[in-house]
Amino acid sequence: MQKIKTILLVAIEVVVASATLHYLREALMHSHHHEINTVLPILLDIAFLAVFASFGGRLARVFGIAPMAGKIVMGIIAGPALIGVIDPYASGVEIARLAGVLFILFEAGLHFDLELLKKNIGIATAVAVGGVLIPLVSFTALGHYTIGLDWLPAIFLGGIFTATSVGLSVEALKAAGKLATNMGNRIVGAAVIDDILGVLILTILAKLSQGDLETMNLVWLGVAVIGFFGGVYLMWSMGLADKIAKYLDRHYSNTTGPYTRFFFGSLILGGTIAAVVGLEPVLGAFGIGVVLSKVDNEIKHETWEKIEGYIHIFVGGFLVSIGTMLSREAIMNPKAWVWAIVFTILALIGKYLVKYLFKDRYEGHQVGLAMAIRGEVGLVFVAVAISNHVLDDTMAAAALLAVILVTVVGAIMFEKAVMKETGVKPEPLGEAI
Repeated sequence: MQKIKTILLVAIEVVVASATLHYLREALMHSHHHEINTVLPILLDIAFLAVFASFGGRLARVFGIAPMAGKIVMGIIAGPALIGVIDPYASGVEIARLAGVLFILFEAGLHFDLELLKKNIGIATAVAVGGVLIPLVSFTALGHYTIGLDWLPAIFLGGIFTATSVGLSVEALKAAGKLATNMGNRIVGAAVIDDILGVLILTILAKLSQGDLETMNLVWLGVAVIGFFGGVYLMWSMGLADKIAKYLDRHYSNTTGPYTRFFFGSLILGGTIAAVVGLEPVLGAFGIGVVLSKVDNEIKHETWEKIEGYIHIFVGGFLVSIGTMLSREAIMNPKAWVWAIVFTILALIGKYLVKYLFKDRYEGHQVGLAMAIRGEVGLVFVAVAISNHVLDDTMAAAALLAVILVTVVGAIMFEKAVMKETGVKPEPLGEAI
């Protein structure tokens, strides 16, 4: 009875929120004032993404599934696939999506232990390389030999399923209290290496689809990757963040205010520098988080407590925004669903096979499930493929559906596995947002 009551209450809240958002947005658009008709709609979308994320998290507790999966499903409900009250490509939604990923990767970097990674670099690299090659080869072969795609679309199809979602894996590890553990470090390390390889593949394929791939571009890309992460390691080794913290102590207030601004500014700076040199901003956010991980633990803890309240807004918005990218046409296309199911099964199996790289089968099981989660990079692949007309409508819809299905199913399976081990229970149901 409690579950039914909660579901009905959430359904009413979703209807009320959707109607309110629709009315307010329409009213704002009729204004002749620039700030009102342009800026406020962006802030309104960000605010309501956070509200829908709360609904999704609550429904997830009702059905006993991963909170992140519930938020993605709520995005499907609120997006073009069903209600249509949220436009996945609206400025506010795109800002929330990017900010959410940056915050997630920044936090992952803050909790990342480079000393521990040195001990795990072999297995993390093996997991990442295996996790990239298996999907890339299997999906490319399926696309070319079975579906009949040309080589470039077939390789694009393989590329879509190469990269693990570091952000979603971090969220699940954090919820289970395993982010700073040896296994958590292996998973994050492998996922980051995995994402770097995925981004390199994406960059090369994007250049190929545009017909302007040159040797110098590849050389610059390699130099950028080596230079950026070499710089991260150098700054980490020098303890640069701790030196800046001492400088702030001497010349500014001894409260955490300057540290909060310093952390936030560093996050944006890291993402921007990565983008300027041709890398993904998320890698910059992770890298600067690693550099700041050497700040005194007390300062880091107090500063993070102040930032975390804002992070929930953008991380929730990011999860909801993933669901909004599923269109109604994709849901109504039977052929797209058939291929989506095939892609989903193959994608889950392909990444899960890395479990056999571990002597401890239980740890291998958890790492395999973590690597199976896709997300932001897979969606970027799909978006690039669509914008460059590499995949036809059916294959693009199938790939998008599969990325979302793999993300939801993978998140549920992985979070259940780590929750089962730690004994962490979902929060009790509440009646308010």
